[in-house]
Amino acid sequence: MKAKYVNWLVIAVVAATWLLVLAPAAGVAAAEDPVGTAALFDVGMGARALGMGGAFVAVADDANAIYYNPAGLALIDGHDVTSMYSTLLGAGNYFGVGYAQKNIGAAVFGLLSTAKGTDEYGNPTEEFGYREGTLAGGYARAFGPFALGGAVKLYAQDASVNRGFGATGDIGALIALPYLDGIRFGAVAHNLIGSVKFQSGHTDDFDPSYVLGLSVKPLKGLTLAADYDVTHSTGRVGAEYQIIDAFAARVGAMVNADKQWGFTAGAGFALAGFRVDYAYQFHAELPDSHWVSLGYSF
Repeated sequence: MKAKYVNWLVIAVVAATWLLVLAPAAGVAAAEDPVGTAALFDVGMGARALGMGGAFVAVADDANAIYYNPAGLALIDGHDVTSMYSTLLGAGNYFGVGYAQKNIGAAVFGLLSTAKGTDEYGNPTEEFGYREGTLAGGYARAFGPFALGGAVKLYAQDASVNRGFGATGDIGALIALPYLDGIRFGAVAHNLIGSVKFQSGHTDDFDPSYVLGLSVKPLKGLTLAADYDVTHSTGRVGAEYQIIDAFAARVGAMVNADKQWGFTAGAGFALAGFRVDYAYQFHAELPDSHWVSLGYSF
C-alpha cells in the first residue's frame, strides 16, 4: 500500500515540476504583452467562488471547475447546474451557465456592453456595442488521489467595427495527499495555445497564465483556500463556512503586483438541491460589483 502512495507522490512531484518550469516563461510573455487579449478569462465565474476571493483552483468541486481548474470535473458527484449574472463594474452585463457531471463539463459565459456616442456638442449620436463570449467543454479523470483535466475554449469578440474568433485551452491538476486528509493542492495552466484572428487581418495571441492553489479543511464545514497567479504576481485567499446545510458564509481578498487590494463577501442558501449564491466585490477605484448565481444539484 505504501508503494502505491509513493507512486502517486511521484506523479504529483512531476506535475508540480512541470508547472514551475513553464511558469517563468509565462511571466516573460506577460511582461512583453501587458494588455490581455481576452479580458473575459480574468473575471471569474460563479458567486460562490467569487465570494471566496476567486481562490478556487484547489477547491473546484462544482460546475465552475471548468473555469478555474478542469481537473475538478473528476471529483464531482451526481449532476450540477450553475448560472451567474452581474452588472460588471456598472459597465456591462456579465453572464454564464455551466453544467458538470462526473468527468465532463461545459459552460458558456460572456460580456455584453453598450456605450452611447456623442457629437462635439454633447448630443447623442450612435450606440457602440461590445460583445465577448466563450463556449467551453472539459474532461477530467482521477487516478487515485491525483486528478488531471483539460478544457477547450472557443472565443468570440465583436467590437461593432471588428470581429475576432479564436480557440485556446487549459490544463489542470488536483492532488489530495493520502496522509493529509482535507488538504488539496491544485495547479492550472490557462490559455496555453491559440490566438484571436480579427476581420481586420490582425492576430493577437491569447495570454497564458499559471496558477497554484491550496485548500484545507481544518474544521468541519470550514474551507480555507489560497491561489497564487505566478504569471501576474496576484494572490487570492478565501474562506467558506458551511454553518448549516442550508446556509454558508464566505469572505475573500486579493492583491495584485502593484499591492492593490480587493475584498469580497458572500453567502449561499440551499434547499432540496437548489442553490442561491451571492457575492459582493469591493474595488478600490472602480464601482463595486454584485454577483448572483442560481444552481441545482441532482
